[in-house]
Formats: sequence, C-alpha cells, structure tokens
Amino acid sequence: MKILIVDDSQIMRRILKVGIGKIDKDAVVLEAENGKEALDLLRNNPDVDFTFLDINMPIMRGDEMLKIVRNDPELKHHKIIIQTTEGRKEKFLEIKSMGVSGYIIKPYTQKIVENMVKKLVEKMKATA
Repeated sequence: MKILIVDDSQIMRRILKVGIGKIDKDAVVLEAENGKEALDLLRNNPDVDFTFLDINMPIMRGDEMLKIVRNDPELKHHKIIIQTTEGRKEKFLEIKSMGVSGYIIKPYTQKIVENMVKKLVEKMKATA
C-alpha cells in the first residue's frame, strides 16, 4: 500500500504515519507540506492508493488541491481522506460533494487513524 500524507504540521504527519504503520508495516508513506508539493508527488507516483489531505495549509490549500485533482482526468478517481479542523456543517457538505473517501476532524488519535486505515484496506481488498 502506498499512501500520501499532506499536512503542513509535522506532528500531524507523524501521528498519521505511526497509525498507518500499525496497520500495514510495509506501507510506503510519502509526505508533502502543501497541496502544490502533493500534486507533484501524485503526478510522479500514480500508484498512490490514497491521500490524507489537510485543508488549511500555506502555498496551496487542500480544498484547492482537491478541486485540481477532481478536474484532472488522470487523477480524478484518486481516493482522498480529508483531515481538518473545519467542523462547520457547510464546509463539510461542500467538501463531501467533491467526492472524498473519508473525513477526519482534528485533533484525532492514532486509534482513529488505525480504524480509518483498516476500513480503507478492507475496501481495497473487496474491490481487488
């Protein structure tokens, strides 16, 4: 499994990385600090299985990146899990309408990450 973590917080990237490692020790984890870096990584790594994407970041916000991904014929079906401090219902509905595979509200624990990754792995196996 290959996962991309996009977050400007090194601590949040670490929490995700450890949680992912507990579910799949062999997972390859790529990291980006903003949407621009993440787009470059996605385009150069078409085998990424899914992305954990923060919304509030410098340089390129996560929702901007999500719009670009959904409008790119080669990337539009990519699985994205949003991670954000945005708890407003309007923002949640806006992002959900853009076709995300999941949504995690910060702050979260490694246990929440583990449960999310387990569900994603189960879905991948079911469709394989």
